[in-house]
Amino acid sequence: MGFPHMLIVAIGLSLDVFAYCLYRGAMVAEIDKAEFAKMSAVFTAFQMGMLALGNLITRIPVVGKFYRSANLLWMVLASLMFFGLGIALILKAFIRRNKKIEESKSAALRMSVLLLWALMTSIDALIAGIGFGFLGFAFISSILVVGVITAITVTIGILCGYRLGCGPMNKFILLGGLLVFIGGVDVLANYLTRIY
Repeated sequence: MGFPHMLIVAIGLSLDVFAYCLYRGAMVAEIDKAEFAKMSAVFTAFQMGMLALGNLITRIPVVGKFYRSANLLWMVLASLMFFGLGIALILKAFIRRNKKIEESKSAALRMSVLLLWALMTSIDALIAGIGFGFLGFAFISSILVVGVITAITVTIGILCGYRLGCGPMNKFILLGGLLVFIGGVDVLANYLTRIY
């Protein structure tokens, strides 16, 4: 699988982070560059770390041995992981669509809250890392792509939230889910095309 597949999934994963940053940007009275640089660093580190952890799980000798002996099964499993992630994000967007968000200016972001949100939004990166490992994506480049896209996403999310409010938040979660789901379909279709 190539760079376009990696990019589609990375963008899809980052839109969940984007939705939170949009929300956070709508809650601040003014942009504090130091606070948002810290926020960008934390989200980027969590996304990259969880992706790396997921990828490393596939390199455990027992898992690797089973991977080589059941290649088709693991390819289908990796595709199912992307399908599941996509569906989870799509459902998340639909469940939250009627939830009212009260936009009010808030105090500085506490580190404990930031770490919790970074962890919650990076769980899907762990699953994607497992999928990337099964599909044989390059370890370093996949982590770097996710890191760069996450850093850009945090910045754009905060600025958009500050300017536009958090109204479109669920639309971005839905779009992220669709991108990850499409990535899973593409992975499976490419693999099946190579077999047949």
